[in-house]
Amino acid sequence: MLGDMLRSERERQGLSIRDIEKGTSIRALYIESIEKGDYSQLPGEVYTKGFIRNYANFLKMDAAAVVKRYMEENHPEKVAEQQAEQEADAAPKAEQQPEKKAMKAQAFSTGSDFRERVEKSHKNQNMLLVAVVVLLVAAGAFYMLNSDSKPAAKSPAPAQTSSQQAKAPTAQQPEKKAEAPKKTEGVEVVAKITDACWTQVKADGKTVYEGTLQKGKTETWKAKEKLVIVAGNAGAVEIKINGKDSGKMGEKGQVAEKIYTPEGESSAADQSKKDSKK
Repeated sequence: MLGDMLRSERERQGLSIRDIEKGTSIRALYIESIEKGDYSQLPGEVYTKGFIRNYANFLKMDAAAVVKRYMEENHPEKVAEQQAEQEADAAPKAEQQPEKKAMKAQAFSTGSDFRERVEKSHKNQNMLLVAVVVLLVAAGAFYMLNSDSKPAAKSPAPAQTSSQQAKAPTAQQPEKKAEAPKKTEGVEVVAKITDACWTQVKADGKTVYEGTLQKGKTETWKAKEKLVIVAGNAGAVEIKINGKDSGKMGEKGQVAEKIYTPEGESSAADQSKKDSKK
């Protein structure tokens, strides 16, 4: 089992569950559940895969292979479905390869065909060069003709009389209305990471990041309507929304899910309450 494999590797490296908790910010309860194969104790499928990936990375194992083994043991039907989709995508590409090769061979099947293409290219280049020279000559002649036919400078007009010099009253220009401040389009979240933290980010319903962010990292994510961020160590993530500080996502070791929109921040629980009232 996957849990036995992780526990064996941990013990081989001389590490305790507390060592793993300290190094990954995953609660000891979740680590024990993973090693026992009791995934019902974990908060959800997304968190489970994230914790397993983070645990494997800490032990310097192949995280992708470990997550794949988890899926094979617990969701074999999804693995089979993904393999079928990959094979279906690969089939049309394999069929297109012979067609492309045949087209290439046909395009340059004879030396005379290639020679005709080269000669045609040279003729086109020569015609273009002649056209450029003609345009340059015409432009030079036009410039010379215009410079010779400029009119003589006009003599200054007689001074205006005092009555003519009276200026008409200046029309008052309407006062400019103060422009309303522009609203920020969409939402931009800047996350500063102060400790290792598994994180998942969805922008307008599409997953744009999933993995473990290390201490000292600063990441920026944008969305038109909504950003959803899940953090496995919420106390290690400091947030700015559209340039304004929002503080930490939660407490150290806490798993938190927050929703960010142009109007501000809300938790997943708050959003569920709003949806239920509608």
